[in-house]
Amino acid sequence: MQRTPPKEQEIRIAPRLPVIGILIATIASAAASVAAARIAGISSEAVLPALLGVFGTGFLTLGTGFIFYSPRFRPAGDCSTRWMGATVARFMAIPVLCVSIYFSLPEGGQFAVLATVGSYLACLAAETASVAWTVNRSLNDASI
Repeated sequence: MQRTPPKEQEIRIAPRLPVIGILIATIASAAASVAAARIAGISSEAVLPALLGVFGTGFLTLGTGFIFYSPRFRPAGDCSTRWMGATVARFMAIPVLCVSIYFSLPEGGQFAVLATVGSYLACLAAETASVAWTVNRSLNDASI
């Protein structure tokens, strides 16, 4: 007698909560970049590329996030595979963004690169926390 494997649990990752978290992280990163530039006495010419990097990172995180956001239920393995794919795509794209910002500036590119990397880490933390909360809630609702 052959057993059928159990059906994989299905989850739904609605885009609302991760998008809100990423937007908050991006705006907070932009404010922190401006504040850090003022405190460190960095010229205003270096702040604009930093802000472009910060908002570019937020846009990139939001754009790749739509690979795995879904208003309908999907198998949990499918969602985790899509999330890993989106994260790997970002890991490949963010260095390209940083290098292009760094070499487009005549001087002082380190500040813009650090602001971009800091923004990416903030966006990744916000997305990870909101996705983990959503998945946990979805799995707990499914077990009831």
